[in-house]
Amino acid sequence: MILVEFEARHARQILDGQVNDDTFRPPIQISQFVDKMVVPDMSFTAVVNGSIVACGGIYPVWSGVGEAWFLGSHLIHKYTKTIVKELRMHLHGIMEAHQLHRVQAHILEDWPNARRWIRFLDMQEEGVLRKFSPDGHNYIQFSKVM
Repeated sequence: MILVEFEARHARQILDGQVNDDTFRPPIQISQFVDKMVVPDMSFTAVVNGSIVACGGIYPVWSGVGEAWFLGSHLIHKYTKTIVKELRMHLHGIMEAHQLHRVQAHILEDWPNARRWIRFLDMQEEGVLRKFSPDGHNYIQFSKVM
């Protein structure tokens, strides 16, 4: 697996094809945000044998704080251990390089697999955000603080 600089077309390729769990395709049209997710040196695409496995990164909120995002393709389950190891290392590296003391993420409350994944990245659960999404679903906020 290699990590390459993220391009908006990588996310569109995942969203237009098979996401890792189609039941939880984002309720909002995430494609409207894809171009804003391209943050040099803070976003990446994981590729194996020319196929996109996942995209992710951190979007700066304000000085020292970023919002983590992640999209997995249908291939992610083939490379679980590798992707978790790379993500953990890459998240820490981005935080150090960009002097972020906090990175946060929001996970759909009814998505236990995503909650398990985010804990592998050493992120801590902070609480429930009730009716957080446009469709009124609850989310759980996680963060990593350095």
